[in-house]
Amino acid sequence: MGPSKTLRLAATALVTALAVQSASSYTQVDVFDQSNFFKEFSFFTEPDPTNGFVKYVSAKIANDHGLAGYSKNSVYLGVDHANKTTSGRSSVRVTSNKAYTKGLFIADIQHMPSGRTDAGSCGLWPAFWMFGPGWPSSGEIDIIEGVNTQSSNAITLHTSSGCHMSNKGSLGSTKLVSSNCEGNAGCSQNTKATDNYGAGFNAAGGGVYAVEWADSSISVWFFSRDSSMASSLTSSDAAPDTSDFGQPLAVFGGSSCDISKHFKDNNLVFDTTFCGDWAGEVWDNDSTCSQLADSCEAYVGANPQAFANAYWLVNSIKVYQKKGSASKRVEKRFAA
Repeated sequence: MGPSKTLRLAATALVTALAVQSASSYTQVDVFDQSNFFKEFSFFTEPDPTNGFVKYVSAKIANDHGLAGYSKNSVYLGVDHANKTTSGRSSVRVTSNKAYTKGLFIADIQHMPSGRTDAGSCGLWPAFWMFGPGWPSSGEIDIIEGVNTQSSNAITLHTSSGCHMSNKGSLGSTKLVSSNCEGNAGCSQNTKATDNYGAGFNAAGGGVYAVEWADSSISVWFFSRDSSMASSLTSSDAAPDTSDFGQPLAVFGGSSCDISKHFKDNNLVFDTTFCGDWAGEVWDNDSTCSQLADSCEAYVGANPQAFANAYWLVNSIKVYQKKGSASKRVEKRFAA
């Protein structure tokens, strides 16, 4: 005699429950938000390694001058937008006290540094990124980055020699700029949508970036604020299943780079710098910005009011890892 209907239904329910529990092999290891952010991130106060027209200030100075703190339920990271300067605009750069090797990183960001329009962003170089010790031998992952009037995100990896990446699997509108990840240039992918960066990002209420760093590839997704996936990722701490994410905004992979060799022990970083080796270098090539002043430094120094909108509002960063991944606290701050 076979099992009763009740037993069959119970068995089905058990199988379904187990399937749900095993849908994701990730386990949450960290959450950074308004409850602990400034305990878990340290302020970088050395000269800018990218030669920016910036002065990174300490936690005390940032707090005293309103450059870092909390805005409602978000972490605020801003810049001085009240004073003219000839020596560099005050700003903050913060680095996580914990370093990671592989994992899934979910960043809920409400606002990023920009002008009120793309044209108003002249001189800015904001970034949310990861990097490890002995740059570039431990790798760098630039998740959100751009300069001046750029209206869409650029996603870039930097490594030591011997790493070439394809972008197979990336969104069709995302273009691979370079496949060679070595050094300062790195391997970069330019995206197209205007709601994933800068003024367009802010106008839409920000959104959620997800980064999966695995042995075979490094993938980046962006979910706009009004999407169901953004809502799901921000409302629950349950480990996500990346198979539900859809096609990534950018995928770095292929057989010509051993990711496990080139990437390890990466810290999370938020910063806002000005001019320097990128925004300053391309100033004359930007028809909008170059009309404002003879140099990037001259414009940034003389126009503090232009940077009132140059701040990060970070709701949370959630970190998930699989068995075999690694994380550790580090004492030294490396200055890539």
